[in-house]
Amino acid sequence: MTRNSRFSYNIFTEKNVIRNAILYFKSNMIPIILVIFLAIVIIVPMFYSYFPANLNLKEGDVSSHEIIANRDVSYIDVAKTEELRGKMVESVSPVYLLNRSNEDEVFTGVEDFFDSLTSILSGNDDEVLKREKLLELVANNTQIADFFLHEPIGRIEKLHKALEDIVYKLMLSGVRSDKISQATKIGLEAIAGLDLMEEEKEILIHVLHRTIQPNLIYDKEATEREIEKVKNAVSPVVVTILKGDVVVREGEVITADKVKTLKALGVIRTTDNWKVVLSIFVFTCIFLLLSFIAIKRSAAVNPDNIVKKTAEFAIIVSIVYIVSIFLENVSLYLIPIPLLAMLIFAFFDFPTALTVTVAFSFLLSFPLDLRSPVMFAVIVSSIISMFLLRKMAKTITFLYAGIVGGLSMSFIALFIGLASKLVFKQIGLNVAFGFINFLGGSIVALGMVFVMDHLFNEATVLRLLELGDTGAPLLRELFSKAPGTYQHSMIVSNLASSAAEKIGANALLARVGAYYHDIGKMFHPYFFTENQQAIPNIHDELSPNLSKTVIINHTKDGIHLAKKSRLPQEIIDFIATHHGTTVVSYFYHKSKESNGVVRKSDFRYPGPLPHNKETAIVMLADAVEALTHTVSNPDFNKIEEMVNSIIKSRVSDGQLSESDITFKDLAEIKDSFVRTLLSLFHTRESYPEIDESGND
Repeated sequence: MTRNSRFSYNIFTEKNVIRNAILYFKSNMIPIILVIFLAIVIIVPMFYSYFPANLNLKEGDVSSHEIIANRDVSYIDVAKTEELRGKMVESVSPVYLLNRSNEDEVFTGVEDFFDSLTSILSGNDDEVLKREKLLELVANNTQIADFFLHEPIGRIEKLHKALEDIVYKLMLSGVRSDKISQATKIGLEAIAGLDLMEEEKEILIHVLHRTIQPNLIYDKEATEREIEKVKNAVSPVVVTILKGDVVVREGEVITADKVKTLKALGVIRTTDNWKVVLSIFVFTCIFLLLSFIAIKRSAAVNPDNIVKKTAEFAIIVSIVYIVSIFLENVSLYLIPIPLLAMLIFAFFDFPTALTVTVAFSFLLSFPLDLRSPVMFAVIVSSIISMFLLRKMAKTITFLYAGIVGGLSMSFIALFIGLASKLVFKQIGLNVAFGFINFLGGSIVALGMVFVMDHLFNEATVLRLLELGDTGAPLLRELFSKAPGTYQHSMIVSNLASSAAEKIGANALLARVGAYYHDIGKMFHPYFFTENQQAIPNIHDELSPNLSKTVIINHTKDGIHLAKKSRLPQEIIDFIATHHGTTVVSYFYHKSKESNGVVRKSDFRYPGPLPHNKETAIVMLADAVEALTHTVSNPDFNKIEEMVNSIIKSRVSDGQLSESDITFKDLAEIKDSFVRTLLSLFHTRESYPEIDESGND
């Protein structure tokens, strides 16, 4: 089967792009106008929220009236943030690296000095040569040289040990490269406190100055990294103003902080206003673009109903958006996103509802300051509700979806409240509002769907459930005027709905479409064999051409009656397509026998052909049910052969060429038809008669 290529027109396929673009916009003028209207509905409240009034105020002015925040707003105070970061940077200590090689050099230097001193004093040189070597060692300090010329070797060892201890303690505590003088001072103080002669202290001081080196070297890169780390750890100073807060009182002097707040609220115009305007425009365009793509890809939309569907979308979003603006004053947990999800699902499908719900939630996060946890809670709970609605078979399923969605929303709201450490009263309100949002949304959705599906004559699930009630006026009339046709339609509906469910098509639509596919027979019921149980066949007295005309006209009569009764177009399609362009073969062959040359085209139904799986299934089910009455003693083989012949003939005649049904689907449909017919024509076992008189 070939798939129906809806919306396959591409404005860029021709060379003249501009001409084709103009044609495209002309052909979609009404949907475009509706989208523009929707954009205005969305953008105007946003601008009002962000730019309520523009005052010519500056620092030092006196406010002539009280200014109250029109919305929640949070902004980063850059100056205070930088001030806080500066203070934190001042507390950062420089980073130093420990240099062990310098330590080794210091201790080696001390040891070398005293080794040299000992070597000079213990040597065999005469006194004059020893004095010269000492002067060289102690930097020509004659006083020290003369003193140590006669110093005992044992005292030298004691001085060595004393200075080594002082140097060890200095190195242990760390000698910084930028504070070596401070470390030297500490060493000098330690030497001064020793019980030594002045000349002995002098030589220790000399050695200390000569050998001391820093073992803590300043690491500039590591220090800068630490400073950057501290800067990044400082959270921005966020100023939060709640809606309704008094920002400036009458007669109050405008400070620099007040100017920042008023700019954040949009009360004072700034050079950054264009960014807000651009953000609003971009957010709205993204939402509308995603929604438009989702709508055009929806299985519920085709070129014939694009205007109606766009109007429905515009009405739903406008109502929900306006209600959201008002309900935000009460609680963000009351924003009616669940209502939007249910309505879009009812008039479109699950993928469209999911896309629009997520996009709309992000759009609302801009003017309503809808925080991420709340968005998450609403989106997840809405998806749960839509999953329940996917299997909707009763009106009350809307309420089930609202209750389950509300419970999930309440649970998430409780978790968010506890995680945010809110007071229990606020948590309780959020939980209650979340549940009310979903339950109330489901009730309102029921009412809106009922009104809108009658206003736009839509085949929503609720409308199909209403039309599928066997007590519906047209079905009661069909039962009264054409009981055989009524029974035929009931069997066709069972065949069609079972097959549709098996291949994943819309079983409810197939069932209801089958109920109404033959309502045109009410105008001339006795011209159709299923209504001729107690009367002769009228066609025996008529010409084949006249009989053919009456038979074929039952589709036209059915369409006329359906439109008069305001049945949805989706149901009318079943009436128009259930015979496609097939031939009324009985009267064609009868006419051929009597007249000889007859054109087959004169005995064909006018069509159109089925254009989706549901209408194709009803066409096959209608033919199968009619043919079963010609099968005597039906069994599995006979029924399977009959169903195969019907499907094969419809395929070869091209009756399914415009539907999106596949050969795999046809195999599943055949199997479903056979099983259903076997259950309808099953035979009972023979039981022996029982003598109720009690006699054996």
